[in-house]
Amino acid sequence: MSGTDWFPAMIDMIANVGFPIFISLVLLHRMESKLDAVVKALNDLTAVTEARHR
Repeated sequence: MSGTDWFPAMIDMIANVGFPIFISLVLLHRMESKLDAVVKALNDLTAVTEARHR
């Protein structure tokens, strides 16, 4: 979606789904990239600690 095309879709989603569910979906979408970064950091940390114990 470009420009202001997303606004009517967002209003339609709020009307159909409900405000709390819409906010939950937005927050889950935002957290997804942060969780991917945490998983990558944990994998890197595991690799570093395994390399030190060899």
